[in-house]
Amino acid sequence: MSEKQIIFMGTPLIAAKYLSSLIDNKFNVVSVFTQQPRKRNRGMKVRSSPVHELANQNNIKVNFPTRLDEDAFRLIKSYKPDLIIVMAYGLLIPTKILNFPQYGCINIHVSLLPRWRGASPIEHTLLNGDSETGITIIKLIEKLDAGPILVQKKIPVAENINKDDLSDKLTQLGSDLLIDILPKFFLGNLVMQDQNHNEATYAQKINSQMRKINFNLSAREVLNQIRAYATKPGAWFFYNNDRIKIISASIQNNKGNPSTIISKRFELGCLDGSILPSYLQREGKKIMYIEDFLRGFSFTVGDSLNA
Repeated sequence: MSEKQIIFMGTPLIAAKYLSSLIDNKFNVVSVFTQQPRKRNRGMKVRSSPVHELANQNNIKVNFPTRLDEDAFRLIKSYKPDLIIVMAYGLLIPTKILNFPQYGCINIHVSLLPRWRGASPIEHTLLNGDSETGITIIKLIEKLDAGPILVQKKIPVAENINKDDLSDKLTQLGSDLLIDILPKFFLGNLVMQDQNHNEATYAQKINSQMRKINFNLSAREVLNQIRAYATKPGAWFFYNNDRIKIISASIQNNKGNPSTIISKRFELGCLDGSILPSYLQREGKKIMYIEDFLRGFSFTVGDSLNA
């Protein structure tokens, strides 16, 4: 494909899928920048990032500077990149590096910018019940997710889709879009459009407390909380000091007091109705279907949640 020299910057699995598309389509990735190997998961073994592993498998030189300082800039210059592609890298890129390649730096963002700038656009799309989302590829500037738009493509958000499934759909969409637009971008055939900064919304980084289910919201809003964090890290609640995640659920018509167990089926009361979990997970246990979960679980109808 193109002989233009590309540096790819990214770290997690979602970024590795974009790198894989570039490799499969014969783009000239001369180097990868990613986060350093670190201890992960329960065993706390030192593991390389998915991007690091994929680059090694394809004999692409890997770098993991802890800061994008002068030393990193000299390293980047040594590769003589025509373009830097950034996807979920993890370090803020200074202006000097942004402006060095002939074609600058571009970023793939999983929302319809300027909506949901920031770290967690997919989660916020689902939390807010957005009816559509998409992929935006932008020219990077130093201000977060605020650069001019090269291309944008929309998809509808299915009513009950969760974070994992929506992420997969957006990754496929984004990978295809990136491969499609790169030759046009190199030829100068894309007209960039400035974002309307007055319409910007921000997707703050998700923390554990944000994932605690608020049953004083409507059933639809509670379901959106569950969808936004499924399957990992999961939306959760407390019952009898037991922390329980709901992986999936459905809205029910039965009504009862919010934040209580309202039936023997383990329906949970919300502001305007209820939800019925279909898959749950106790702390340190595997995900279970509701019928299997309830076989080994003692509860009383009318008991409060999160008390």
